[in-house]
Amino acid sequence: MTGRVVWIRRLMGLLLAAGPVAWALHRSLPPGADLVNRGGLPLLGDLFASALRPSLEPGFLTLVLDAVGVTLAFATLGTTGALVIGLVGGLILSDAAWTRPPRWPVRVVRLLLRSVLVAVRSVHELVWALLFVSVLGLDPLVAVLAIALPFGAQTAQVFGQTFDDLPHGPLRALRNAGASPVPALVYGLLPAAAPLLLSYSFYRFECAIRSTVLLGVVGVGGLGQAIVVSLQSRNWNEVWTLIGAVLLLSALVDLWSTRVRSDMAVVTCSDWSGGRTQHKRGRSAQRDAAAIVRRTSSRWARWSALVLLPGIIVAWLTSGVSLAGLTSPRTRDLTGRLLQDLWPPQLPSGGWQVLIGSTLDTIAMAILAITVAVIITVALGPWATSPRHPPTDHAGLARLATRSISRAVLLVLRSIPPTVWAVVALLVLFPGVLPGALALGLYTGGILGRLVAEAWESIDTRATDVLRHAGVTQRVAAVAATVPPSAQQFLTYTLYRFEICLRDTAVVGIVGAAGLGQLLAENLATFKYPTITTLLAASCVLSITTELATRRLHQATRN
Repeated sequence: MTGRVVWIRRLMGLLLAAGPVAWALHRSLPPGADLVNRGGLPLLGDLFASALRPSLEPGFLTLVLDAVGVTLAFATLGTTGALVIGLVGGLILSDAAWTRPPRWPVRVVRLLLRSVLVAVRSVHELVWALLFVSVLGLDPLVAVLAIALPFGAQTAQVFGQTFDDLPHGPLRALRNAGASPVPALVYGLLPAAAPLLLSYSFYRFECAIRSTVLLGVVGVGGLGQAIVVSLQSRNWNEVWTLIGAVLLLSALVDLWSTRVRSDMAVVTCSDWSGGRTQHKRGRSAQRDAAAIVRRTSSRWARWSALVLLPGIIVAWLTSGVSLAGLTSPRTRDLTGRLLQDLWPPQLPSGGWQVLIGSTLDTIAMAILAITVAVIITVALGPWATSPRHPPTDHAGLARLATRSISRAVLLVLRSIPPTVWAVVALLVLFPGVLPGALALGLYTGGILGRLVAEAWESIDTRATDVLRHAGVTQRVAAVAATVPPSAQQFLTYTLYRFEICLRDTAVVGIVGAAGLGQLLAENLATFKYPTITTLLAASCVLSITTELATRRLHQATRN
């Protein structure tokens, strides 16, 4: 392929990307409509004015500590449930776990299971929580199930891919020697997969912390609910204290998770998010070998393994979660009524026009959100990467300080739930696509910026060194040696986060932004369950269509 063809393809790609953004902007900025809510500007001023005066009253701090404990307990139990679902589902879906082609009944079961998992993970955990509340009430089990189900569906997909990517020689040798299937899996497949599974488990725990805070909108407890109560009462000093607690908790979990993952696995957080679970090849093989050595000597991993089981037990005992509610006559009765109420599906008030309009609003919101996230990533990502060499002068120390500030900003952006960003945006903007897109864009920018910074840190530096020796300035050499090889990875993460943005529009819609989420919240409030079925089906179809389209686009750009 000639250089001219490459540039023409890139130009066409930019034009194809600019078209949807222009359409989304046009849809979010209808002509003649008021966007800025001038009455909310004083409230926003009060919010920022109290940033330096967080509430430090002993009674409130005790409440904050209790909310932190509840958040940790729910995240721990939800992650545990997701890993159990993911391990069982991953083994069933994995081709490697079946040493010979399964019979047709098993193939039918696998196809049904794969379809169910796709449908489960296409529904946001907040929507799952709202449905569980209608059956279980405000039970702690709601938060655990709302995290365990969609996370478990996602984990099953990743674990299945992980098993398929590993060498199958030991497993086949055990099976050929006459070992039963279960012992063969335990001794021939799981040991090699353990570091990768543990790495992904910690990544899921990070996500579970953020999702648990998000579920506070439903009223199941924890930091999220405390933030919602303080926002509704406009007690800004308490809001800042709670946000500080969320940031501190996120930073500690982020540090712990990153340390264990870097010690135990040869894939990074960005690899997991980009769907890449294979061991690296080529020059990075040396890093792989070093990682294998670290697996046997990681104190962080050993301490994590020691506190794992006691942590789950403590979380279970302190959270008040009980499985008895799942089998009670009242739950069976309410579940039966809910299923009856959900069928047959009905269109929302206004018919197809409202449904199609809300779907288009959802797509426009996701496009603008990922645009905002990309802008944040391009602006902060390069500064958030670690320097290649230890600082030896003032310029090096300034670079280190810039990195710390950039990483702190990205941490703040991704630690604050999108619902809180949406509430803040709705103080100054009227409900619509724009405040939802802004809230999701800020939140996604924090995640995408971290992923891309991690990816840039792993790029081979030899090209930069060659350009520097040829007389090219450091900044130009860094850009020329980093951008081309990382472009494909950047596109992968952007497409992945776009899929997540589309799913997360339900979250900001529920607090009053726009799209299918807002329509869903309105119908949940009025118990119009047949319409809810239609909206969930529309969300599921939209998610699956987007997943297939982005996968196709990704494949096209790789060829």
